[in-house]
Amino acid sequence: MTVQGGERFDWEALVPLTIHPIKVMILEALEWIGQPLSASDLTKVFDDEDIYLSHVSYHLRKLGETGVLELRRTRPVRGSIEKFYCFPWI
Repeated sequence: MTVQGGERFDWEALVPLTIHPIKVMILEALEWIGQPLSASDLTKVFDDEDIYLSHVSYHLRKLGETGVLELRRTRPVRGSIEKFYCFPWI
């Protein structure tokens, strides 16, 4: 794409700035494991004390809202609902 002044827009520079690292980690883990996972499952897979369940849950939900991932099933857990997501083709 050409921007004002005739310069080309650098898409490769934009992607790392707009895609959150946790989203990338979620997608890679789901592809590697190949089955529906919950935010709690993914937090255990990441095994990083700086990645909190709330962060993983937020990014997982956003990936589901955009259609990148699909909500496959739910289950009640201690007064809450655990949601399991995967790629639509799995």
